[in-house]
Amino acid sequence: MKACKIITTGVILLALTGGISSCGKKTESQTGGFPKDFNRKSDTEKVGYVMKNATPDSVARFVIDATLGRANGITLDSLNVAAAYAYSHYNDSSLIVYSTSFDEYSSSLPLPDKMKIYVQAGKSVPQQLGYQLGLEYVSQIRENRKTVGRVREEIAEFRRACADDTITYTRFLKGFKTALQVDQGHDLSEEIYKAFSE
Repeated sequence: MKACKIITTGVILLALTGGISSCGKKTESQTGGFPKDFNRKSDTEKVGYVMKNATPDSVARFVIDATLGRANGITLDSLNVAAAYAYSHYNDSSLIVYSTSFDEYSSSLPLPDKMKIYVQAGKSVPQQLGYQLGLEYVSQIRENRKTVGRVREEIAEFRRACADDTITYTRFLKGFKTALQVDQGHDLSEEIYKAFSE
């Protein structure tokens, strides 16, 4: 049965969110890799369960995905409560892996989801949120080699997500343009600079 525990990070996360069934036979008390009525548990109970059955990087992804409602029906009410529980129950290398994975995964999210996570995690004061997202967006463009068309789509999606919050959206554009101007002449395509830095 030890072989059941030797599962890669990606596979264990899929198992926990219902992508595949776990090792052994599925019982009536199990639904989609989680215990029956799992969503009725508290946030700390949910995170505790996942911590016992997955690696720290998978736990970080679970916390974020469940907060965003992207964990196959499993949800968390409070990102801060869930994240604090993991931080307080990991130590040494596991804490480093969890923390690094949490930051990397949240930074890679689409702009609307990233904004939600940053707000709930208190990672940015409201007055700075738009600027921060704009400054960081240049790195996402670079890492994912986004085209001008794709960037336009994502900015439009972010504008819709901001809804009536025109201040955050305006600050995002300012932060984005500032980052482009500072970065110009480096490794982004000239098309990106021309399209968005003026």
